[in-house]
Amino acid sequence: MALSEHGQIVGSVTGGCVEPDIVLAAEDVLAGGPPQLREYGIADEDAFAVGLPCGGAVRIFIEEMDSDVVTRLADAMRDESPLGVITHIAGPHLGERAIVEAGGADDDAAELIRAGHSGAIGSGEDERFVLSVSARPRMYVFGAIDFASALATLGKFLGYHVTVCDARAAFVTKERFPDADEIVVAWPHELISDAPIDERSAICILTHDAKFDGPALHAALKTRAGYIGAMGSRRTVARREERLRAEGLTDADFARVHSPIGMSISSKTPEEVAVAIGAQIIQTMQTSVVTAPSVSR
Repeated sequence: MALSEHGQIVGSVTGGCVEPDIVLAAEDVLAGGPPQLREYGIADEDAFAVGLPCGGAVRIFIEEMDSDVVTRLADAMRDESPLGVITHIAGPHLGERAIVEAGGADDDAAELIRAGHSGAIGSGEDERFVLSVSARPRMYVFGAIDFASALATLGKFLGYHVTVCDARAAFVTKERFPDADEIVVAWPHELISDAPIDERSAICILTHDAKFDGPALHAALKTRAGYIGAMGSRRTVARREERLRAEGLTDADFARVHSPIGMSISSKTPEEVAVAIGAQIIQTMQTSVVTAPSVSR
């Protein structure tokens, strides 16, 4: 949440519960006061008084942000380059900060920056907050069908850099996929083999054709992708699994593949299927830890 010296407010930290009190504290900081770490919780009568009736607890650090830091963050967001701002939120160095790339940070901070996550590290007087900016996670959609168009739109809405790929040039056009960041004419397995894919990446195979989805799944399972899904009816999935087992895939491989793709919400239209897939990607990325094969990418 940002507050300007002119009283303009952008964003929020609790959806409205404690913002009025935070604005007052921020105005004190802007007036020359020191940084503040404020804590609110349901057991705190003052917090309840300012509107935190939902329970739980929240800590909010309030600081004045230098214009050069804002510029660096804006540039990193525009260029989609990993960058971290590490700020001491406790102890004698309260408010001191450093701008670092993942390679210049300690292990805990570097891990957050590489993953594009923000959070507190350290403890006691050494507690610091890491604000991370990174490249958007990538979603690869294979198969230029109507379901892919809807998924590309949803993927963009969810903050992914979306690539749509199909070997049939006539089907892969900007007119059909206006929300895709990239449109590639190639065999799916060839693109997967060369593409930048990490634990935040989602691979969605909608080709529904054995000559495409078999090689694509083989290639996808060699990556560290956090989500791999493949379209197909249960009968198609069973036949595909039988064929792929004969080609050497194992139970561990199939455990990484969501097929039929998407959560079971009785979806029918392309838009509904896209919602089902998007929900499954969110759930998978948030709750599961993928043990990827030992590969170099």
